[in-house]
Amino acid sequence: MAYGPLRAADSEKPNVIVFLADDVGYGDLGIHGNPHVKTPQIDAFAREAAELTNFRVNPVCSPTRASLMTGRYNFRTGVADVFGSAARMDPAEVTVAEVLKAAGYVTGIFGKWHLGDDVGSSPGAQGFDEVLSFEGAALKKYFDPELMHNGVKEKHTGYCLDIFTDAAIEFVKQNREKPFFVYLPSNLIHTPLQVPSELAAEYDALGLRDSTAKIYGMLRSVDNNFGKLRAVLKDLGLEKNTLLFFTSDNGPCSGSKPLDRFMAGLHGLKGTVYDNGIKVPCFARWPAGFSSPEKITRLTAHIDVMPTILDACGVAVPSGVKLDGISFLSLLRDPSATWLDRSLFFQWDSGQEPRRGQAFSVLTEKWKLVQPCGMDKPSQKHIRDTYTELCRLQGRGERSIEGPARYELYDIAADPGETKDLASAHPEIVEKMKKQYDVWFDDVAARWPETRQDKSP
Repeated sequence: MAYGPLRAADSEKPNVIVFLADDVGYGDLGIHGNPHVKTPQIDAFAREAAELTNFRVNPVCSPTRASLMTGRYNFRTGVADVFGSAARMDPAEVTVAEVLKAAGYVTGIFGKWHLGDDVGSSPGAQGFDEVLSFEGAALKKYFDPELMHNGVKEKHTGYCLDIFTDAAIEFVKQNREKPFFVYLPSNLIHTPLQVPSELAAEYDALGLRDSTAKIYGMLRSVDNNFGKLRAVLKDLGLEKNTLLFFTSDNGPCSGSKPLDRFMAGLHGLKGTVYDNGIKVPCFARWPAGFSSPEKITRLTAHIDVMPTILDACGVAVPSGVKLDGISFLSLLRDPSATWLDRSLFFQWDSGQEPRRGQAFSVLTEKWKLVQPCGMDKPSQKHIRDTYTELCRLQGRGERSIEGPARYELYDIAADPGETKDLASAHPEIVEKMKKQYDVWFDDVAARWPETRQDKSP
C-alpha cells in the first residue's frame, strides 16, 4: 500500500486524541439537558468546543468502530455484527492509525478494540505502536482486570477506565516531543454494570432504577477521566495543538434497562436505527486549528472522522484507498462553509452476514427513511422487549420492531423525535430513498455475494 506524503511541516502536525465512550446516548450528558447526570468535565469541554449537533454512527459497537478507524462503511470492511467472525475487520483495511504512523506519528490505543483478536486483526497489526486492550466484545471484570499489553496478558490493579486513561496519559508524557495519535475507546458505560460504589451513591436519593444509578455512576468515571486527560494536556502545554474528539459509538443499551434514562426527546435505543440508537454526542476542539465554541448543524457521521483527522494532520489519503466519508474540517473552521447534503445509510440486524432490507435507515438533512424491522433472532429478544416497553412509557402506543418490513418517513429536521410518519403523504420520496438504499447495499455488501439477490420489498 502506497501511503500519501505528509503535507504539513513537522512543527505544524497536531496531536490527535479520539475519546470514544461506549453506549453513551445523546441525552446522557448534562450539556444536553439531562436533569440527573453529573458530567461537569465533558460539559465544560462541550462549551469550549465545536459541537457536531447532527452526527450519526451505527446502531452497535463493532460497525461504528470499523467506520471510525477506516472512513468506510462497515460492510465494506467485513464487519457486520458484534460477535464472531462478523466482528473481525479485514486485515487488508487501512486504518487511520496506519496512515498516521506512516506519516511519522506515534500511535496508541487504550481500551476497547472489538474488531478482531487474531494476529492479523489485532490493533498492533492495524497501526498501533502501543496497545493496552482486551479481547472480545466486552470486558467481564471491571475491577483489577486482566488486559492485553502489546500482545501479552497482564494483571492490572484498579478500575478499568482509570487504568486505560492513566496508560494513555503516560503515553502522552513519554511522546510529548513527537506528534501522537491516541485512541481511547472506553468500555464504559457498556454492561456489565460494575461501578465504584461511591460513584453510584451520588444517584441513590433520586428515585432512579438501580441500573440507571449505576450507569450514571459509570458516566462519572468517564467524565472524571476525560477531565484528567484534558488537565494533563494543559499542564504539558499540548492542549493548543491537540485535536481532541469526544464522541460515542451508539445510543443506550437495552441491557442497561434504560427505561428511566433521559433521552432528549429522541426515539429508540441501541440496536435500532431510530435516532436514539444512532445520534450521539460529538465535540471537537483544536485551538491552533479552528475557533470554538461553534455549533455544526450539517449532517456528519462516523465515516467522516478519519478523513477529517488526515486533513487536519496534512496527510494524504493513501492511493488505492476508497473512503466513503469526507473531511468536515472546513465546517469546524466555518460552520457556514459549503457542504454536500448527502444520503447516509445505517443498518444492523445482527447476523454473520448483512441481510438486504433488514433494519436500515437512509438519512439526509431533511428526510429520514426508516425500515425498523429485522429484530427476529432469539438473541435480540431483550432489544425487542425493551423497545416496546419504552414506547409504552413514552406514550407512543404499542410499537414493535418485529414483523414484515414497513417504511416510515420523517422530516427529521422538523421532527427530531420521529413522532410523525409522513410515508403515506410522500410515497415518491419513500421510493426514491428505497432505491438509493438498494444501490448502496449492492455496493458495500459486495463481499457477501449471496446477499445481493433480491431487491428490498
